[in-house]
Amino acid sequence: MSSPERGLRILQIAQIAFIVACFFVKRLGNVETSGAISLVQWFIVAGAVWSAISGFSVQRRFNRSDRPQNRTKKSTALSRWRAGHTMRLASATAVGLWGMVLHYSGGPDWLVNSLLGLALLLLLIWKPGAVPAENTAR
Repeated sequence: MSSPERGLRILQIAQIAFIVACFFVKRLGNVETSGAISLVQWFIVAGAVWSAISGFSVQRRFNRSDRPQNRTKKSTALSRWRAGHTMRLASATAVGLWGMVLHYSGGPDWLVNSLLGLALLLLLIWKPGAVPAENTAR
């Protein structure tokens, strides 16, 4: 395992531990939940869905070579690869954070558990792929 991949794996493990901790934290205290989902809670669910979907598309946006902007010398294939995967991991963790926001706003427990489970699943199935060469710039 290369050094850039190792750093992302450490980040992945830390975020998995964070989501598992969220499962335990949500059990602390008494939060009243309601059967119906309010408008604010629908917006929270929409934020979670947006976070999950954006995680799939952010890597392509970073690596797209048909953009007319001039890339600086600091923007290498490796830095874009690292940034794209960091954003993927962050967006997966954001799904779990939206679940916690939903929990503390009184959302249904099954939906909160679904969002936390989806975040954990996204973090577990993530793979970094091939590491680009460090000295290539586009």
